[in-house]
Amino acid sequence: MATVVDAPAAPLTYEAYMAEPQVEGRYDIINGVRIFMPGASWDHQTISGNIGDLFRQFARRSGAAKTVSTPFDVLIRRVPKVQTRQPDVLLISLARLAQGGGILRRGPLPVAPELVVEIVSDSETQQMLHDKIKDYCAIGVDECWVVRPDARTVEVLRLTPVGSQSVAVCDDTQTAASRVFPALAVPVAEVFAP
Repeated sequence: MATVVDAPAAPLTYEAYMAEPQVEGRYDIINGVRIFMPGASWDHQTISGNIGDLFRQFARRSGAAKTVSTPFDVLIRRVPKVQTRQPDVLLISLARLAQGGGILRRGPLPVAPELVVEIVSDSETQQMLHDKIKDYCAIGVDECWVVRPDARTVEVLRLTPVGSQSVAVCDDTQTAASRVFPALAVPVAEVFAP
């Protein structure tokens, strides 16, 4: 379960967030409060690494995208209280990255990536996942892949400003295909490879 650790007396402002030294660990900032997540399990990290590798291969082949894995902040909002999320993996087109000022040396990604991946962990509740997806919808993320290790599935969600819609649930005999990056098709068995 996520826990609040060393919460500041007052909610963190965007300015204070940008001025602080780099903070290590997995966390989200919700309404100005940094909420640290427990360390990821071996399986979680393996799945994240597999997806990151597959997305990097796609990015190199296409020459049109970049990918990064957690911990990496995506800005949800600056005011009234700063809010960030750390998707397990994200994929962003070079065109959209350029809209946000290119690759930043410091700070959160200021534009929405087209695709985010959330790997559901044992400590994550359905409400926590719902809240993350709601935030991604609000900033303009187009697609979310929800990876469920226990079920060995990848669910592809289409995101809009008004909510999410399940497009496909793929098991490890199928291929998960992106609607946003049409040339991206990932055999689900490779997501769960040991």
